[in-house]
Amino acid sequence: MKTIPLILTLGSSLLLATPAIALMKGGPAPVTAEELSKAKQAWCDALLLISRTHREGGNAKAVAEKVIDSAYNYAAGPVLFKPTLTYGEQTFRMTRSGALAYFVGGDAGFPNDSGFALKPWTSASFTIAGTYIEGPLGTTMGHVTLTDDKGNRTTVEKTFIFRRGDDGKLRIVLHKSALPYSPKK
Repeated sequence: MKTIPLILTLGSSLLLATPAIALMKGGPAPVTAEELSKAKQAWCDALLLISRTHREGGNAKAVAEKVIDSAYNYAAGPVLFKPTLTYGEQTFRMTRSGALAYFVGGDAGFPNDSGFALKPWTSASFTIAGTYIEGPLGTTMGHVTLTDDKGNRTTVEKTFIFRRGDDGKLRIVLHKSALPYSPKK
């Protein structure tokens, strides 16, 4: 580790302050495009698992909790989450409980949530419009197309930023979702 002195200015005088600022080498490995693609597919698969568990009478909430803990960065820091069908004071979900409420509902603190992941989704696929990678952060945006058990399709615009944690795993630190804009004709 190399250290450099912290230099402070006070009026026209320069002061050498201690302790020194440490410049660290290394850190988490850079994210790859292949990892981003796999992470986005894993998100789609996790949504389907929650939905299937609910349809089969299993504990969808417990599955959703595991998904959130595995896929999102709530345990290590903030997550900027704007789900598709949220509005008003509950638009943004900066907490794990807010994310869980969106996926499975049943939280009195989020009375408008009925559980997006509880819908009868049978398939989910994504098309990446673009990817940007800088070190341990990877950004991807595109469309996720969901199909329900009646064959109805819903396409959602998604932007994800994944961060590689100290444990080497990619976790979501930003999740922005919206229905595509469709101007009246």
